[in-house]
Amino acid sequence: MTCDMNQEELDKVPEHGPMLIVTNHINVLEGPLIYLFMRPRDTIAMAKQELWSHGFTRKIMQWWECIPVNRGMLDREAMNSCFKILDEGKFLCIAPEGTRSPDGQMKQGKAGSGFIAAKKRVPILPIANFGMESFSKNLKRLRRTRVTIKVGKPFIIDLDKKRLSPEERQGITDEMMIRLARLMPDSYHGFYASRVDDPLTMTKTVED
Repeated sequence: MTCDMNQEELDKVPEHGPMLIVTNHINVLEGPLIYLFMRPRDTIAMAKQELWSHGFTRKIMQWWECIPVNRGMLDREAMNSCFKILDEGKFLCIAPEGTRSPDGQMKQGKAGSGFIAAKKRVPILPIANFGMESFSKNLKRLRRTRVTIKVGKPFIIDLDKKRLSPEERQGITDEMMIRLARLMPDSYHGFYASRVDDPLTMTKTVED
């Protein structure tokens, strides 16, 4: 596997948190890839509860201090753990889609990601990855897989409200995903293909 994660992209990531990292989810290997990309920054990620059911993956999750999340319900314990990570000034990495997209096509993000962002109001950084959808096929053919990581500009929620409706939280999540889509080639936009040029009214880049 060949990974294009050059120093120029890494230099776009602030050295200190708190910060919410949002990324798309294509392959189980992208987690370790982004984990290494973010070093030495103190980064904690959310991961599905099922990964704690097997000895090998459980050890990895514990080693990386990942937060287990039950994807089938509102997991308040996981949410509180996320808030604690951000309160401690660390980087929290989440995949708003909540599940893998094996073909690389973006799925609609879940409103829970918008809830976390709205609750803490920390800067949000989009980190997109693409190319991993070909890994299994290339491995069978003994070919290298080229994976690209792109870092966008930090942004914040631009709403002067303490409490947001479910529709507003979903809107924030969708804008997160649109910002991710803008870092990737058109062929990956999936659910957001028709929305990638939409005006962003709920978030703004930090430098604006």
